[in-house]
Amino acid sequence: MQVLANSTQRNLGMAIAVAAIVGFAIYLLYNVLWAGRAEKGSELELAPNRKPYLSDEELETKKLDFSLATGLVTLVIIGVALPLYWLGEPGRHEGYVDYTRDQFASRGFEQYEERCANCHGGGGLGGTTATSVTDDNGNFVAAIQWEAPSLTTVLYRFSEEEVRYILNYGRPPTPMQAWGTPGGGPLTSQQVDEIIQYLKSIQLAPDQVEAEVLDGLIQQVRADVLAANPLLTQQLVEANQAVTQAGADEAAAEAAGRQLAATEQEIREVSEQYIRNLASPERGELLFNNAEYGCARCHTPRESWLFTGPEQVPGEGAVVLAKGSEAEAEVVAALRGLIPDQVPGGGAFGPNLTNGSTIRQFDTPEGHAGFIVVGSQEGAGYGNFGQGDGGGQMPAFGVCVGDRDSGERSPIFGFCTLPDGSTRPGVLTDQQIADIVAYEREM
Repeated sequence: MQVLANSTQRNLGMAIAVAAIVGFAIYLLYNVLWAGRAEKGSELELAPNRKPYLSDEELETKKLDFSLATGLVTLVIIGVALPLYWLGEPGRHEGYVDYTRDQFASRGFEQYEERCANCHGGGGLGGTTATSVTDDNGNFVAAIQWEAPSLTTVLYRFSEEEVRYILNYGRPPTPMQAWGTPGGGPLTSQQVDEIIQYLKSIQLAPDQVEAEVLDGLIQQVRADVLAANPLLTQQLVEANQAVTQAGADEAAAEAAGRQLAATEQEIREVSEQYIRNLASPERGELLFNNAEYGCARCHTPRESWLFTGPEQVPGEGAVVLAKGSEAEAEVVAALRGLIPDQVPGGGAFGPNLTNGSTIRQFDTPEGHAGFIVVGSQEGAGYGNFGQGDGGGQMPAFGVCVGDRDSGERSPIFGFCTLPDGSTRPGVLTDQQIADIVAYEREM
Protein backbone atom coordinates (compact mmCIF):
# COMPACT_ATOMS: atom_id res chain seq x y z
CA MET A 1 0.00 0.00 0.00
CA GLN A 2 2.89 2.37 0.79
CA VAL A 3 4.61 1.60 -2.56
CA LEU A 4 1.37 2.30 -4.41
CA ALA A 5 0.92 5.62 -2.63
CA ASN A 6 4.49 6.69 -3.41
CA SER A 7 4.10 5.68 -7.09
CA THR A 8 0.89 7.68 -7.42
CA GLN A 9 2.52 10.78 -5.93
CA ARG A 10 5.61 10.37 -8.13
CA ASN A 11 3.52 9.94 -11.27
CA LEU A 12 1.45 13.00 -10.45
CA GLY A 13 4.59 15.05 -9.89
CA MET A 14 6.09 13.89 -13.20
CA ALA A 15 2.89 14.81 -15.03
CA ILE A 16 2.92 18.31 -13.56
CA ALA A 17 6.59 18.75 -14.44
CA VAL A 18 6.06 17.60 -18.04
CA ALA A 19 3.05 19.93 -18.41
CA ALA A 20 5.11 22.88 -17.12
CA ILE A 21 8.01 22.15 -19.54
CA VAL A 22 5.71 21.75 -22.54
CA GLY A 23 3.87 24.95 -21.67
CA PHE A 24 7.12 26.91 -21.37
CA ALA A 25 8.28 25.55 -24.74
CA ILE A 26 5.03 26.62 -26.37
CA TYR A 27 5.38 30.09 -24.84
CA LEU A 28 8.91 30.46 -26.28
CA LEU A 29 7.87 29.27 -29.72
CA TYR A 30 4.94 31.66 -29.78
CA ASN A 31 7.05 34.66 -28.89
CA VAL A 32 9.89 33.79 -31.27
CA LEU A 33 7.92 32.62 -34.30
CA TRP A 34 4.60 34.43 -34.11
CA ALA A 35 4.56 37.33 -31.64
CA GLY A 36 7.96 38.82 -32.63
CA ARG A 37 8.04 41.38 -35.48
CA ALA A 38 10.59 43.56 -37.17
CA GLU A 39 10.75 47.28 -36.31
CA LYS A 40 8.89 49.44 -38.79
CA GLY A 41 10.05 52.94 -37.89
CA SER A 42 12.20 55.10 -35.74
CA GLU A 43 12.35 54.89 -31.96
CA LEU A 44 10.33 58.08 -31.76
CA GLU A 45 7.44 56.35 -33.53
CA LEU A 46 7.73 53.04 -31.74
CA ALA A 47 8.37 53.88 -28.01
CA PRO A 48 5.08 54.67 -26.24
CA ASN A 49 6.85 56.99 -23.76
CA ARG A 50 8.23 59.11 -26.63
CA LYS A 51 4.93 59.77 -28.36
CA PRO A 52 3.11 63.09 -27.80
CA TYR A 53 0.66 62.90 -24.84
CA LEU A 54 -2.45 64.86 -23.87
CA SER A 55 -2.29 68.62 -23.68
CA ASP A 56 -2.15 70.54 -20.39
CA GLU A 57 -5.75 71.66 -20.80
CA GLU A 58 -6.89 68.03 -20.96
CA LEU A 59 -4.63 66.83 -18.15
CA GLU A 60 -5.60 69.60 -15.72
CA THR A 61 -9.35 69.31 -16.19
CA LYS A 62 -11.01 65.95 -16.75
CA LYS A 63 -8.01 63.74 -16.07
CA LEU A 64 -6.94 65.61 -12.93
CA ASP A 65 -10.50 65.82 -11.58
CA PHE A 66 -10.99 62.09 -12.11
CA SER A 67 -7.70 61.22 -10.40
CA LEU A 68 -8.42 63.48 -7.43
CA ALA A 69 -11.96 62.14 -7.07
CA THR A 70 -10.68 58.55 -7.23
CA GLY A 71 -8.07 59.30 -4.56
CA LEU A 72 -10.68 60.95 -2.32
CA VAL A 73 -13.05 58.00 -2.64
CA THR A 74 -10.19 55.63 -1.81
CA LEU A 75 -9.26 57.65 1.28
CA VAL A 76 -12.91 57.69 2.43
CA ILE A 77 -13.13 53.93 1.98
CA ILE A 78 -9.93 53.40 3.93
CA GLY A 79 -10.87 55.94 6.62
CA VAL A 80 -14.34 54.47 7.17
CA ALA A 81 -13.93 50.80 6.34
CA LEU A 82 -10.90 50.12 8.53
CA PRO A 83 -12.49 51.45 11.76
CA LEU A 84 -15.69 49.54 10.94
CA TYR A 85 -13.64 46.41 10.38
CA TRP A 86 -11.82 46.76 13.69
CA LEU A 87 -15.05 47.57 15.51
CA GLY A 88 -16.25 44.12 14.47
CA GLU A 89 -13.07 42.39 15.62
CA PRO A 90 -14.24 41.66 19.21
CA GLY A 91 -17.35 40.01 17.81
CA ARG A 92 -15.27 37.93 15.43
CA HIS A 93 -13.02 36.92 18.33
CA GLU A 94 -16.00 35.93 20.45
CA GLY A 95 -17.41 34.01 17.53
CA TYR A 96 -14.15 32.14 17.13
CA VAL A 97 -14.08 31.39 20.86
CA ASP A 98 -17.65 30.08 20.71
CA TYR A 99 -16.86 28.06 17.61
CA THR A 100 -13.75 26.56 19.21
CA ARG A 101 -15.65 25.78 22.40
CA ASP A 102 -18.49 24.18 20.49
CA GLN A 103 -16.07 22.09 18.43
CA PHE A 104 -14.25 20.90 21.55
CA ALA A 105 -17.52 20.15 23.32
CA SER A 106 -18.88 18.26 20.31
CA ARG A 107 -15.80 16.07 20.07
CA GLY A 108 -15.80 15.73 23.85
CA PHE A 109 -19.38 14.48 23.74
CA GLU A 110 -18.33 11.73 21.33
CA GLN A 111 -15.42 10.77 23.60
CA TYR A 112 -17.70 10.81 26.65
CA GLU A 113 -20.36 8.64 25.06
CA GLU A 114 -17.74 6.11 23.99
CA ARG A 115 -15.63 6.05 27.16
CA CYS A 116 -17.58 7.43 30.12
CA ALA A 117 -21.33 7.03 29.65
CA ASN A 118 -21.27 3.32 30.51
CA CYS A 119 -20.51 4.24 34.13
CA HIS A 120 -21.54 7.88 34.56
CA GLY A 121 -24.72 7.70 32.49
CA GLY A 122 -25.92 9.67 29.51
CA GLY A 123 -25.48 13.39 29.94
CA GLY A 124 -23.32 12.79 33.01
CA LEU A 125 -26.37 12.17 35.21
CA GLY A 126 -24.79 9.26 37.10
CA GLY A 127 -25.00 5.50 36.80
CA THR A 128 -23.51 2.25 38.00
CA THR A 129 -20.77 -0.10 36.89
CA ALA A 130 -20.22 -3.72 37.77
CA THR A 131 -17.13 -4.50 39.83
CA SER A 132 -16.02 -6.73 42.66
CA VAL A 133 -14.50 -6.34 46.10
CA THR A 134 -11.31 -8.20 46.98
CA ASP A 135 -9.42 -8.68 50.22
CA ASP A 136 -5.83 -7.62 50.91
CA ASN A 137 -4.58 -10.76 49.16
CA GLY A 138 -6.61 -10.12 46.03
CA ASN A 139 -9.18 -12.82 46.76
CA PHE A 140 -12.78 -12.27 45.65
CA VAL A 141 -15.09 -11.07 48.44
CA ALA A 142 -18.30 -9.74 46.89
CA ALA A 143 -19.92 -8.73 43.62
CA ILE A 144 -21.17 -5.16 43.67
CA GLN A 145 -22.42 -2.39 41.46
CA TRP A 146 -20.43 0.77 42.04
CA GLU A 147 -22.46 3.98 42.01
CA ALA A 148 -20.65 6.31 39.63
CA PRO A 149 -21.44 9.93 40.54
CA SER A 150 -23.18 12.52 38.43
CA LEU A 151 -20.74 14.82 36.65
CA THR A 152 -23.06 17.78 36.20
CA THR A 153 -21.43 19.58 39.15
CA VAL A 154 -17.92 18.14 39.01
CA LEU A 155 -16.38 21.48 38.04
CA TYR A 156 -17.94 23.14 41.06
CA ARG A 157 -15.90 20.86 43.31
CA PHE A 158 -12.73 20.26 41.31
CA SER A 159 -10.57 22.58 39.24
CA GLU A 160 -9.85 21.83 35.61
CA GLU A 161 -6.35 20.69 36.50
CA GLU A 162 -7.75 18.30 39.10
CA VAL A 163 -10.32 16.87 36.66
CA ARG A 164 -7.54 16.50 34.10
CA TYR A 165 -5.40 14.68 36.68
CA ILE A 166 -8.25 12.32 37.55
CA LEU A 167 -8.90 11.60 33.87
CA ASN A 168 -5.21 11.00 33.25
CA TYR A 169 -4.43 8.84 36.29
CA GLY A 170 -7.77 7.49 37.49
CA ARG A 171 -8.99 7.52 41.08
CA PRO A 172 -7.86 4.36 42.89
CA PRO A 173 -9.23 2.40 44.67
CA THR A 174 -12.47 3.24 42.87
CA PRO A 175 -13.34 1.70 39.47
CA MET A 176 -12.35 5.01 37.84
CA GLN A 177 -9.46 3.97 35.60
CA ALA A 178 -6.67 6.00 34.01
CA TRP A 179 -7.78 7.33 30.64
CA GLY A 180 -4.98 9.72 29.68
CA THR A 181 -1.66 8.69 28.18
CA PRO A 182 0.33 9.94 31.24
CA GLY A 183 -1.43 7.24 33.29
CA GLY A 184 -1.23 4.57 30.63
CA GLY A 185 -4.67 5.21 29.12
CA PRO A 186 -5.70 5.47 25.46
CA LEU A 187 -6.62 9.19 25.27
CA THR A 188 -4.35 11.98 24.06
CA SER A 189 -4.07 15.27 25.95
CA GLN A 190 -6.36 16.94 23.40
CA GLN A 191 -9.01 14.25 23.79
CA VAL A 192 -8.90 14.71 27.57
CA ASP A 193 -9.30 18.47 27.10
CA GLU A 194 -12.26 17.84 24.81
CA ILE A 195 -13.95 15.73 27.49
CA ILE A 196 -13.36 18.51 30.03
CA GLN A 197 -14.93 21.02 27.65
CA TYR A 198 -17.95 18.74 27.24
CA LEU A 199 -18.25 18.47 31.03
CA LYS A 200 -18.30 22.28 31.20
CA SER A 201 -21.19 22.34 28.77
CA ILE A 202 -23.35 20.13 31.03
CA GLN A 203 -22.65 21.84 34.36
CA LEU A 204 -25.79 22.95 36.17
CA ALA A 205 -26.53 26.59 36.84
CA PRO A 206 -25.95 27.75 40.45
CA ASP A 207 -29.67 27.83 41.25
CA GLN A 208 -30.03 24.29 39.88
CA VAL A 209 -27.18 23.10 42.11
CA GLU A 210 -28.89 24.65 45.12
CA ALA A 211 -32.14 22.88 44.19
CA GLU A 212 -30.35 19.53 43.72
CA VAL A 213 -28.79 19.77 47.20
CA LEU A 214 -32.18 20.59 48.72
CA ASP A 215 -33.89 17.76 46.79
CA GLY A 216 -31.46 15.27 48.34
CA LEU A 217 -32.18 16.53 51.85
CA ILE A 218 -35.94 16.41 51.27
CA GLN A 219 -35.70 12.84 50.01
CA GLN A 220 -33.90 11.83 53.20
CA VAL A 221 -36.57 13.28 55.52
CA ARG A 222 -39.59 12.34 53.39
CA ALA A 223 -40.45 9.19 55.37
CA ASP A 224 -40.19 11.03 58.70
CA VAL A 225 -42.31 13.92 57.43
CA LEU A 226 -45.07 11.58 56.18
CA ALA A 227 -44.96 9.59 59.43
CA ALA A 228 -45.40 12.80 61.43
CA ASN A 229 -48.25 14.04 59.19
CA PRO A 230 -50.93 11.34 58.75
CA LEU A 231 -53.26 13.77 56.98
CA LEU A 232 -50.60 14.55 54.40
CA THR A 233 -49.93 10.84 53.96
CA GLN A 234 -53.62 10.24 53.30
CA GLN A 235 -53.67 13.04 50.71
CA LEU A 236 -50.73 11.39 48.92
CA VAL A 237 -52.48 7.99 48.93
CA GLU A 238 -55.66 9.51 47.52
CA ALA A 239 -53.76 11.44 44.86
CA ASN A 240 -51.95 8.32 43.67
CA GLN A 241 -55.22 6.36 43.63
CA ALA A 242 -56.81 9.09 41.52
CA VAL A 243 -53.97 8.84 38.99
CA THR A 244 -54.39 5.06 38.81
CA GLN A 245 -58.18 5.23 38.46
CA ALA A 246 -58.06 7.89 35.74
CA GLY A 247 -56.79 5.35 33.23
CA ALA A 248 -57.19 6.52 29.64
CA ASP A 249 -59.59 9.34 30.57
CA GLU A 250 -57.49 12.39 29.61
CA ALA A 251 -59.56 14.90 31.60
CA ALA A 252 -59.52 12.74 34.72
CA ALA A 253 -55.80 12.03 34.30
CA GLU A 254 -55.04 15.75 34.00
CA ALA A 255 -57.06 16.55 37.13
CA ALA A 256 -55.42 13.68 39.04
CA GLY A 257 -51.98 14.90 37.91
CA ARG A 258 -52.70 18.37 39.26
CA GLN A 259 -53.88 16.88 42.54
CA LEU A 260 -50.72 14.77 42.88
CA ALA A 261 -48.46 17.73 41.98
CA ALA A 262 -50.16 19.92 44.59
CA THR A 263 -49.72 17.21 47.23
CA GLU A 264 -46.04 16.74 46.35
CA GLN A 265 -45.52 20.49 46.56
CA GLU A 266 -47.11 20.54 50.01
CA ILE A 267 -44.87 17.65 51.10
CA ARG A 268 -41.87 19.58 49.84
CA GLU A 269 -42.83 22.74 51.75
CA VAL A 270 -43.45 20.80 54.96
CA SER A 271 -40.12 18.98 54.48
CA GLU A 272 -38.23 22.25 54.01
CA GLN A 273 -39.72 23.59 57.22
CA TYR A 274 -38.88 20.31 58.97
CA ILE A 275 -35.23 20.65 57.89
CA ARG A 276 -35.04 24.28 59.01
CA ASN A 277 -36.33 23.30 62.47
CA LEU A 278 -33.59 20.71 63.00
CA ALA A 279 -30.57 21.48 65.14
CA SER A 280 -27.36 22.30 63.29
CA PRO A 281 -25.70 18.87 63.84
CA GLU A 282 -28.89 17.12 62.65
CA ARG A 283 -28.95 19.18 59.45
CA GLY A 284 -25.24 18.44 59.16
CA GLU A 285 -25.95 14.71 59.26
CA LEU A 286 -28.38 15.05 56.37
CA LEU A 287 -25.85 17.09 54.40
CA PHE A 288 -23.06 14.63 55.25
CA ASN A 289 -25.10 11.77 53.74
CA ASN A 290 -26.36 13.72 50.71
CA ALA A 291 -24.89 11.59 47.88
CA GLU A 292 -22.27 13.37 45.74
CA TYR A 293 -23.17 16.66 47.39
CA GLY A 294 -22.15 15.31 50.77
CA CYS A 295 -19.26 13.59 52.52
CA ALA A 296 -20.36 10.00 53.15
CA ARG A 297 -19.55 8.93 49.61
CA CYS A 298 -15.83 9.14 50.43
CA HIS A 299 -15.76 8.93 54.23
CA THR A 300 -18.26 6.12 54.94
CA PRO A 301 -17.45 2.50 54.00
CA ARG A 302 -19.67 0.88 51.36
CA GLU A 303 -21.55 4.12 50.70
CA SER A 304 -21.00 3.73 46.95
CA TRP A 305 -21.65 -0.03 46.91
CA LEU A 306 -24.82 -1.68 45.64
CA PHE A 307 -24.70 -5.42 46.35
CA THR A 308 -25.86 -7.99 43.84
CA GLY A 309 -27.38 -11.34 44.77
CA PRO A 310 -25.05 -13.60 46.74
CA GLU A 311 -24.97 -16.26 44.03
CA GLN A 312 -24.37 -13.83 41.20
CA VAL A 313 -21.45 -11.94 39.70
CA PRO A 314 -21.55 -8.46 38.20
CA GLY A 315 -22.93 -8.28 34.71
CA GLU A 316 -26.18 -8.70 32.85
CA GLY A 317 -28.93 -10.31 34.81
CA ALA A 318 -27.43 -9.49 38.21
CA VAL A 319 -30.12 -8.43 40.69
CA VAL A 320 -29.12 -5.28 42.56
CA LEU A 321 -30.10 -5.35 46.22
CA ALA A 322 -31.62 -2.19 47.67
CA LYS A 323 -29.61 -0.41 50.34
CA GLY A 324 -30.88 -1.23 53.80
CA SER A 325 -32.98 -4.15 52.56
CA GLU A 326 -33.10 -7.53 54.31
CA ALA A 327 -31.42 -9.16 51.31
CA GLU A 328 -28.50 -6.75 51.53
CA ALA A 329 -28.27 -7.29 55.29
CA GLU A 330 -28.03 -11.05 54.69
CA VAL A 331 -25.18 -10.56 52.22
CA VAL A 332 -23.31 -8.28 54.61
CA ALA A 333 -23.87 -10.70 57.51
CA ALA A 334 -22.53 -13.59 55.42
CA LEU A 335 -19.43 -11.57 54.57
CA ARG A 336 -18.91 -10.25 58.10
CA GLY A 337 -15.21 -9.76 58.68
CA LEU A 338 -14.42 -9.55 54.98
CA ILE A 339 -15.98 -6.16 54.31
CA PRO A 340 -15.93 -3.05 56.52
CA ASP A 341 -18.90 -2.08 58.63
CA GLN A 342 -20.81 0.93 57.35
CA VAL A 343 -19.96 3.23 60.24
CA PRO A 344 -20.87 6.83 59.32
CA GLY A 345 -17.62 8.65 58.67
CA GLY A 346 -15.66 5.49 59.47
CA GLY A 347 -13.22 5.97 56.60
CA ALA A 348 -13.14 4.65 53.04
CA PHE A 349 -11.67 6.61 50.14
CA GLY A 350 -11.30 9.49 52.61
CA PRO A 351 -9.93 9.23 56.17
CA ASN A 352 -11.82 8.15 59.29
CA LEU A 353 -13.61 11.11 60.86
CA THR A 354 -14.85 9.38 64.03
CA ASN A 355 -13.53 9.31 67.61
CA GLY A 356 -12.76 13.04 67.65
CA SER A 357 -10.27 12.93 64.77
CA THR A 358 -11.60 16.15 63.25
CA ILE A 359 -11.23 17.96 66.58
CA ARG A 360 -7.60 16.85 66.81
CA GLN A 361 -6.99 17.85 63.21
CA PHE A 362 -8.64 21.28 63.42
CA ASP A 363 -8.50 23.30 66.65
CA THR A 364 -11.49 25.48 65.76
CA PRO A 365 -14.73 24.98 63.84
CA GLU A 366 -13.70 27.93 61.65
CA GLY A 367 -10.50 26.18 60.56
CA HIS A 368 -12.43 22.97 59.98
CA ALA A 369 -15.01 24.81 57.86
CA GLY A 370 -12.28 26.63 55.93
CA PHE A 371 -10.80 23.33 54.79
CA ILE A 372 -14.21 22.07 53.59
CA VAL A 373 -14.69 25.35 51.71
CA VAL A 374 -11.51 25.13 49.62
CA GLY A 375 -10.63 21.41 49.83
CA SER A 376 -7.10 20.08 49.47
CA GLN A 377 -4.60 22.06 47.43
CA GLU A 378 -1.77 20.87 45.25
CA GLY A 379 1.35 20.17 47.32
CA ALA A 380 -0.13 21.60 50.55
CA GLY A 381 -0.88 19.71 53.74
CA TYR A 382 -3.86 20.57 55.91
CA GLY A 383 -4.81 20.64 59.56
CA ASN A 384 -2.57 20.31 62.61
CA PHE A 385 -0.72 17.30 61.23
CA GLY A 386 -0.18 18.61 57.71
CA GLN A 387 -1.82 15.60 56.12
CA GLY A 388 -2.47 15.26 52.44
CA ASP A 389 -0.31 15.67 49.36
CA GLY A 390 -2.74 17.85 47.42
CA GLY A 391 -3.88 16.84 43.97
CA GLY A 392 -7.49 17.67 44.72
CA GLN A 393 -8.48 14.42 46.41
CA MET A 394 -10.67 16.42 48.78
CA PRO A 395 -13.02 18.54 46.65
CA ALA A 396 -14.00 22.12 47.42
CA PHE A 397 -17.58 22.49 48.61
CA GLY A 398 -17.76 26.22 49.28
CA VAL A 399 -16.07 27.98 46.37
CA CYS A 400 -15.60 27.57 42.66
CA VAL A 401 -12.08 26.20 42.43
CA GLY A 402 -11.01 27.52 39.04
CA ASP A 403 -8.72 30.11 40.64
CA ARG A 404 -6.98 27.30 42.52
CA ASP A 405 -5.46 25.89 39.36
CA SER A 406 -1.69 25.88 39.46
CA GLY A 407 -1.29 25.12 35.76
CA GLU A 408 -1.73 27.26 32.68
CA ARG A 409 -5.37 27.48 31.80
CA SER A 410 -6.70 29.16 28.71
CA PRO A 411 -9.23 31.91 29.55
CA ILE A 412 -11.18 30.71 26.51
CA PHE A 413 -12.43 27.77 28.54
CA GLY A 414 -13.01 29.55 31.87
CA PHE A 415 -15.81 28.22 34.07
CA CYS A 416 -15.80 30.09 37.37
CA THR A 417 -16.75 33.50 35.98
CA LEU A 418 -20.43 34.04 35.28
CA PRO A 419 -21.60 36.14 32.28
CA ASP A 420 -22.16 39.15 34.55
CA GLY A 421 -18.54 39.00 35.74
CA SER A 422 -19.30 37.59 39.18
CA THR A 423 -17.70 34.43 40.57
CA ARG A 424 -19.63 31.19 40.37
CA PRO A 425 -20.54 29.95 43.88
CA GLY A 426 -19.70 26.53 45.27
CA VAL A 427 -21.93 23.55 45.96
CA LEU A 428 -22.81 24.38 49.59
CA THR A 429 -23.54 27.59 51.45
CA ASP A 430 -21.53 28.77 54.46
CA GLN A 431 -24.37 27.75 56.77
CA GLN A 432 -24.57 24.27 55.28
CA ILE A 433 -20.82 23.82 55.74
CA ALA A 434 -21.12 25.03 59.33
CA ASP A 435 -23.84 22.39 59.90
CA ILE A 436 -21.55 19.65 58.51
CA VAL A 437 -18.74 20.84 60.80
CA ALA A 438 -21.07 20.67 63.81
CA TYR A 439 -21.99 17.08 62.94
CA GLU A 440 -18.45 15.90 62.19
CA ARG A 441 -17.06 17.37 65.42
CA GLU A 442 -19.59 15.27 67.37
CA MET A 443 -18.59 11.98 65.69
